[in-house]
Amino acid sequence: MLKDELVGTWKLLSMEYVQPDGRRNHPFGIHLLGCLMYDAHGNMSVQLMRKDRASFESPDPLASQPQETKAAMDGATFYFGTYSVDEETRVVSHAIEGSLFPNWQGVVQRRHAVVEAEKLSLRTEPMPFKGSHGVMVLTWRRLTGRAGTPGH
Repeated sequence: MLKDELVGTWKLLSMEYVQPDGRRNHPFGIHLLGCLMYDAHGNMSVQLMRKDRASFESPDPLASQPQETKAAMDGATFYFGTYSVDEETRVVSHAIEGSLFPNWQGVVQRRHAVVEAEKLSLRTEPMPFKGSHGVMVLTWRRLTGRAGTPGH
C-alpha cells in the first residue's frame, strides 16, 4: 500500500518546475537541502531550501535587514500538517496546517506519488509560480524505513 511505502524520512534529490510548454527549471537551483517526513499516524512535514543561502549580518534571527529576510524566504519553503492517501489513484494529499507561505495554511495540496525502491517522486497539480502555471516534480531518497529503521 502507498501509505506504508511513504512512511519514513526522505532527503531531497531534485526539484524541477515543469512549465506548460515542457521547459524545465530549478526554482531553488540545483544545490538543495530538503527533508520530507511522513509518520504512520498521518502527520507530515517538509522543508526545502537553497543550499547556498547567505547568512544574515546579525546573529539575532529577528534582527535581519529586509533584503536579508526576502532573500532567505525566496530561497526556502516549509510546511507541516497531515496527509491522506488515495490508494487507487496513488495521490497523496497534504492538508497544510502551518507554512512559511501563509497562503498555504488551510489548503490541501495533492501530489501524484511514485515509489521505486528507495526513491519517491512527487508531482504536484498545476500551480502558479513566477508568472507561469506548471507542475513541481520533487525526487526524494529514503533515509529511514517504514518502521524508523535505516533505509538503503
